[in-house]
Amino acid sequence: MNPDYHPYTWLLWLAAAAGAAMLVRNPLYLMVVLLAVAFVYASLDQRHRRQAWAGGQPHALSWRTILRLILLIWVFTILFNTLSVHVGERVLFVLPRSWPLIGGPITLEAALYGFVSGLGFATLISAFMTLNLAVSPHTLLRLTPAFAYHAGTAVTIAISFIPQTFIAWQEIREAQRLRGYRVRGLRDMQPLFVSLLASGLERAIQLAESMDARGFGGAMQPLSARSRQLVGLSSLGGLLLLLLGLILRSFRVGAAVLSLAVMGVGILALGWSLRQQGRRVRRSYYRRWLWRRRDTWVAASSALVLLTTVILVLTAPTQLFYYPYPPYDLLPTFQPWWGALFALLLAPALFLPATQPQHQPSPLS
Repeated sequence: MNPDYHPYTWLLWLAAAAGAAMLVRNPLYLMVVLLAVAFVYASLDQRHRRQAWAGGQPHALSWRTILRLILLIWVFTILFNTLSVHVGERVLFVLPRSWPLIGGPITLEAALYGFVSGLGFATLISAFMTLNLAVSPHTLLRLTPAFAYHAGTAVTIAISFIPQTFIAWQEIREAQRLRGYRVRGLRDMQPLFVSLLASGLERAIQLAESMDARGFGGAMQPLSARSRQLVGLSSLGGLLLLLLGLILRSFRVGAAVLSLAVMGVGILALGWSLRQQGRRVRRSYYRRWLWRRRDTWVAASSALVLLTTVILVLTAPTQLFYYPYPPYDLLPTFQPWWGALFALLLAPALFLPATQPQHQPSPLS
């Protein structure tokens, strides 16, 4: 029995956090979202550390590594926008105009806009890092639709490659320290890379044997000639209807309803063909997820944040809008109720169970 959150709960929370990071431009609200996501990540990180001390599986990336990555992207965004955009009234200093791209006035507005853009990137990366820490790649593979299980398996292996490599790197370095091995130069790194390569090849062989033993890539249930033709025609018709709907949307003024109806029919046709293809794949599940009361609370709070953000962006965009360039104000506005709304993203940390399952399901289970 899995005592953690339901995977759909985490996906809905990610949609709310990522939606706020991409749609909200006010830096004060983005700071609230970033702090909430960071608190959830810290709670998960602390639980993983307790589990590692108790003999569980350690996670690869520490919060310091994540912080360095976020700060690097943030600083790069600020510098790039500040040096490449020469618009604004508050000039900090002037670079020679003969310098390509960066020559000209360096304004405070450009620096602030780069700061807000970097803040959005940092929030988005933090949300995905939190999901990566909360939900294993094996669980994400189980969420992959049946018709895309080949692609889902490839993506899962690719996602888990870097964390497993970091874990192997840490284990090899710890073993070398215990043996008194010290790295003084690049030549001393050769035993580390050789051990890391051997460990990676061993994991690849084990994965291939495991996939072969479970019958991965075996024959799917056959389709009759009539069903195969229907699936092919449905896929082709769905794509053509989607293309026709986009053309109507782009070149016919006043045909918004018709274009949406045509695209809707195309999506239904594509969905039916994909469902028919997915029914050919035989899948078995050895562990079932349970939906508990805390999942309801977290899912409800995440859905409230996501829906409110979308509604505000569509109906009252000025509530979440910030643009430092004239004629707008340099200082952003802040409404306490919208800040409290984005603080609901703290919910996973507030209801987080103290333990996590020690044995994760197999990638192909």
